[in-house]
Amino acid sequence: MSRLKYALIGHGRRGAGHLSTAATLKDAFEVVAVCDAHQESAEAGAAKAGTKAYTDVRKMIDETSPDVCDVVVPIQLHHTVSCYLSRRGISHNVETGLAPTLGLMDMMIADATENKVKLQTSENFPFVPVEQFVCKLIQEDVIGNVHKCYRLFSTTGYHGLAAIRCRMDANPRSVSSIGHTMPVTPYVDRAKRDFNRENLEFYAVDFDNGGLGIAMVGNKNGCLGRNKLVGFETCGERGTIITNGNQGATGGETVNVCTDEDLRNGGKAQTYEFQRKYSENGILRRIFVELPASLGGTVEWINPYHGTTIPESGISLATMLDGIARAVREDTQPLWTGEMGRADQEMVIAAHRSIQMNRQPVELPLEADPAEEEAFDRNFEAQFGVHPREDIEKALQVNFKAR
Repeated sequence: MSRLKYALIGHGRRGAGHLSTAATLKDAFEVVAVCDAHQESAEAGAAKAGTKAYTDVRKMIDETSPDVCDVVVPIQLHHTVSCYLSRRGISHNVETGLAPTLGLMDMMIADATENKVKLQTSENFPFVPVEQFVCKLIQEDVIGNVHKCYRLFSTTGYHGLAAIRCRMDANPRSVSSIGHTMPVTPYVDRAKRDFNRENLEFYAVDFDNGGLGIAMVGNKNGCLGRNKLVGFETCGERGTIITNGNQGATGGETVNVCTDEDLRNGGKAQTYEFQRKYSENGILRRIFVELPASLGGTVEWINPYHGTTIPESGISLATMLDGIARAVREDTQPLWTGEMGRADQEMVIAAHRSIQMNRQPVELPLEADPAEEEAFDRNFEAQFGVHPREDIEKALQVNFKAR
């Protein structure tokens, strides 16, 4: 199959990044359309890509017949676009989180399966170069079997939980959570989001291999003088891997691990820093660490995009978009399936249920809660004037009319 015809649906802050990355992947995609509810935004994106602008997703599909769509609309609209694309037989990549409720995610997954299309959750975090390298270190048994992962961060939990799942290489079994909310003086953060409250949640996730994952999440974003408390620590039987915890941060990562001699002398680990090598034009070529021969010697991760202009911060998204392209061309599973995206959100939903149950553990997997589904439907209908599930095409028409 030649290059796939790619269409972006949703040209906002994140959508613009998706569009520029897709345009860079010239061997994979021909960008044929940009669709956004706002005419000016659609036209701005289309002008950058040298393609057509649309405000109606149905018209865009009728006129351009894309092979792959990239869905980067607000999360409460994900299911309407995804289900419509599945019913039109079009494979697609959907930004995280996959959908706000379990029932909506089940609906998306079922529609994709029934119509034999590829549904990929655009979960970038596990494909950040540092994360890929960390998983390689774990797979090569540098720090021994992993039993604990800690992640302290300040935004949505599913990214970190996805990364913890990869590091643990196990399935979550139950979630316990503590939640706290406090009022704050109203402010607007750097992403132009309004806040008048501050949330803090701690998740404890038990895995089926006996491991434990701990994640702290909140909405403080370093505002009001709060300590960002960003960090990621992965504990194995022989040592520890420490990284920043923020998918956009680089530098300062270490492997702290004991040789046999270190174990005989008090168990004090030696520190080995991650190193990077760049091309002449500043593009990352590889990440590596120099370990003693007894611990495996040099371990490295090679950037498959070092021949492009994609910076380190864009490699994870490029990997995801390449992933959906490869899945369509080769008829294979996407890198992060709809089911995997559901599993990430399932842990977050379980944590919220645990808070409501006075911190009691919530067993996984979860079933959809009719009360949660009905609450979403009421809010959606109040906001958009149509029911979100009864007539997908009608809901899509409302969501994508210029407004």
